[in-house]
Amino acid sequence: MKQSPLVVLLTLLLGLSVLSSMPVQAQDPFEGPSWTLGWATDMDSKFIVEMDIDWDADGEIIAYVENNRMSQLEIELTYEFDSWVPFTFSGPDTFSVAANGNDTFSITFNSIDDDDAREYNPDNTSTLTVTAEEKVGDTSTSTQEIEGDVGVPRIFDLRPEVTLSDETLYAGSWVEISAQLVNNGNARDAVKQATVQFRSCPHLSMPGIEDLANTLVDTTDAQNGKDTYATLRLEASESQPNRVCEITLILTSEGDDASRSTTFELEVMGVDNQDSSSTSSETDDSDDNDLLSQESNTLPWIGGIELLMLFSLASLGRNINVKD
Repeated sequence: MKQSPLVVLLTLLLGLSVLSSMPVQAQDPFEGPSWTLGWATDMDSKFIVEMDIDWDADGEIIAYVENNRMSQLEIELTYEFDSWVPFTFSGPDTFSVAANGNDTFSITFNSIDDDDAREYNPDNTSTLTVTAEEKVGDTSTSTQEIEGDVGVPRIFDLRPEVTLSDETLYAGSWVEISAQLVNNGNARDAVKQATVQFRSCPHLSMPGIEDLANTLVDTTDAQNGKDTYATLRLEASESQPNRVCEITLILTSEGDDASRSTTFELEVMGVDNQDSSSTSSETDDSDDNDLLSQESNTLPWIGGIELLMLFSLASLGRNINVKD
C-alpha cells in the first residue's frame, strides 16, 4: 500500500511527458495537409503532338498542382521522356501555389529538324514523366510524379518522280521510262490510284499504269525504308505527228486520299518526219536517174546524112579501083 503513491506519480509524469511532446510534432513544418500533382489535360490515351506537312510541331499539355496547406507551396519541376522524341519541349523549372490554392502550368512542344522528324515512327509511343519536388532550403521534403504517353500523327506525302530513257520515241513504237514512288511522309503508304494525262498528244498511251494501284511504299530515306521503283511503257500510235508532248503522271495516296503529280516533256518523232525522209529519198533517187540519163546522152551519135556520105565515098572508091 505504501508504494501506490509512487506508482501513481510515475504514471502521471509519463503521461505528461507524452502530452508535452504532441504540440511539438504538430508544429513540424514538414507535416500537415498534403498537396497533389496531376494532369489537367486528358492523358488517359496517347496525346498527339500536332504536326503539318512542313514538320512544324505544335502542342500543349497542362498539369495542375493543388495545395491544401495553410502556407504557400514551392516546388521544382523536371521533365523527362523515356525515349528520343522528334520535337522540343519545355515547361517551368519552379512553381509556386498559394495556400489552399490550385494552379496550372503548361508543357509546350515545338519543331526540330525535318529529317529527324521523319525518323520517328508514328506507331511509337514515348512516355513523359513530370517530377515535382518540394524543397525547404536545400532539403527535399516530398516528391510526386505523373506520367503520360505522347506521340506524333501520321503524315502522308506520296508523289512520283520520273527518269526518261535515252531512246527516241517514234510513231508506231514504244519506250520504257523509270518512275520512283517517293514517300516523303513518316509512315508506310500505298498507291490508291495511278493515272496519266497527255497534253497535245492524244495518240500517246501508257498501258498498265493502273497496275500501280495497291503498291506499298516505304518511307523514302527514312526509317530504313526501301526505295520503290516501277517501269512504265510509253507508246505512240502510227498516226502520232512529230511533237513535243507534255505528260503528267498522277498518284493518289491511300493514306490521305490526296493526289500528287509530276509533269515532264518528251519529243515524239511522228509521221511528218518519216514522210519527209521518204520524200527526200525519192527525190534523191529521181535526181540520180536524171543524171544517169543525161550522162548516157553525151555519147557520140551518127546521124542519117553522115551515114549516106560514108556509103557514097565507099562506092566511089570501088569504081576507081575497077577502072585501074
